[in-house]
Amino acid sequence: MKKFSVLILLMVLAVVFVGCSSNQGGEKQPTATSSAQANELVFASESEFAGLNPLLEETNLDAFLFRGLMRFDEHNVPINDIAQSIKISDDQMTYTISIHRDVTFHDGHPLTVDDIMFTINSILDDANGSYLKSDFSHVASMEKVNDMTMTIQLDEPFTPLLDKLTVPILPKHAFEGQEMRTATFNQQPIGAGPYMFEQWDKGTSLTLKAYPSFFGTKASIEKVIFKFIPDSNVRALQLKSGEVDIALLDPNQVEELSKVEHLKLYEVESADYRGVLFNMKYPIWQDVAVRKAISYGTDRAGIVKGILHGYGTEAYSPLQKHAFVNANIEHYKYDLDKANELLDQAGWQLAEDGFRYKNDQKLAFTITAPITDTVRVNMANYVAEGYKEIGADVQVAALDWSNIVIEETEAFMVGWGSPYDADHHTYSLFHSGESSLTSAGYNYGSYNNPKVDALLEEGRTTVDPEKRKEVYGALQEELAQNPPFAYFAYVDAVYGINQQISGVKERILGHHGAGFLWNVEEWKWHDR
Repeated sequence: MKKFSVLILLMVLAVVFVGCSSNQGGEKQPTATSSAQANELVFASESEFAGLNPLLEETNLDAFLFRGLMRFDEHNVPINDIAQSIKISDDQMTYTISIHRDVTFHDGHPLTVDDIMFTINSILDDANGSYLKSDFSHVASMEKVNDMTMTIQLDEPFTPLLDKLTVPILPKHAFEGQEMRTATFNQQPIGAGPYMFEQWDKGTSLTLKAYPSFFGTKASIEKVIFKFIPDSNVRALQLKSGEVDIALLDPNQVEELSKVEHLKLYEVESADYRGVLFNMKYPIWQDVAVRKAISYGTDRAGIVKGILHGYGTEAYSPLQKHAFVNANIEHYKYDLDKANELLDQAGWQLAEDGFRYKNDQKLAFTITAPITDTVRVNMANYVAEGYKEIGADVQVAALDWSNIVIEETEAFMVGWGSPYDADHHTYSLFHSGESSLTSAGYNYGSYNNPKVDALLEEGRTTVDPEKRKEVYGALQEELAQNPPFAYFAYVDAVYGINQQISGVKERILGHHGAGFLWNVEEWKWHDR
């Protein structure tokens, strides 16, 4: 009987234990992370990266893993970082650079001017196909004075150079005996930033850990995990549940998540615009009247109100958020009469089916948009329906990024913009030499305008700020008269973040909300 009684007692205790652990009250069980209050930050990343080499592709990891000679501050002005001093000669042609002695890479190797020269030479090497090549095309030569001092000699003044010297410095020794495009570094990078690479679980997440020997402000948060969640609704759900700590929100998610007690929302101004890229390889876009008509036929106010829910402004220029903005150019306000008039004058005749034709060619095209970006897809669908009012038959192809080759699309929903020097994301987008067919640039629409080329070249080599403003004002005028894009709207970035995190410093952001994590080493958990 004693044995039986003991057995019964054990069974009762087991049932009680199971009942407790099964959470019959329906409350959410604490995860291992929340119960242990791990000192880590989980970021909901919109997409996974092909590689982590910052000379070969842009990611939002640069501020974590790497450092440059210069760094953008909270006003998006370049300030010294690895550089201790930079002296510019009176003729603006020679830059003498001295660097800090206490900078080391994540593997313990000291960072010297050899690594800086290696980085710039790698960018200029055609074999590497770096998208940054045009940023350093005016570098005529470099000379090492000693391990901590070097000079850069230009072939003519290049005003944006301090901006360009924010480029991450790579360790020369990590590429010995390897080709840059296939180097192991691209999957397991070694930088000199506040965080170092720890683990990459392909398709799931990427983990970084604080680098204890970082020369600047030591990171307070021990680990940062980039969790790859392409679906914006899933990102919002996981932010709400606490499975992730920070996420960029779609405008239609803001109202609901603003009511979540543990979250704080940041609405941040950005230089990030949306619009339709015209691929000039297709004959329909050779007719500037058609491009102008599409611009006049775009209901930007409806986009800002209905799709962005007010989190944005109507767009008319790639430099609209810059000090060099030309507010006097054509804004292409919504004007169906003007759009129809242009098409009539250009010989596009309206037929009985409601669409226009010219020489048996129908005014028809397809706008491609990434299916995981619901805002861009919604914009494309909205304008496609609206363009029927001017006789254009427009379809929308919402595709996975793996099925998109931008330079092969008829028209593409772009997301671009930069809060930095006026040269950034203008030269690489609109200069004919930056066509993605002939270089690693971003001129996916093969836009070719000699006037634009000349102004872009003049803008980057002009020193006087007032003269530069005139040049970029003229550039905006020419881009308006011969448009490569139909600009829709600038999109404010709204981030949801756990309210227990402090240290966030806001600044005007770049495309896709880039730059919000710029000072992450200063962030702290209040409760950990």
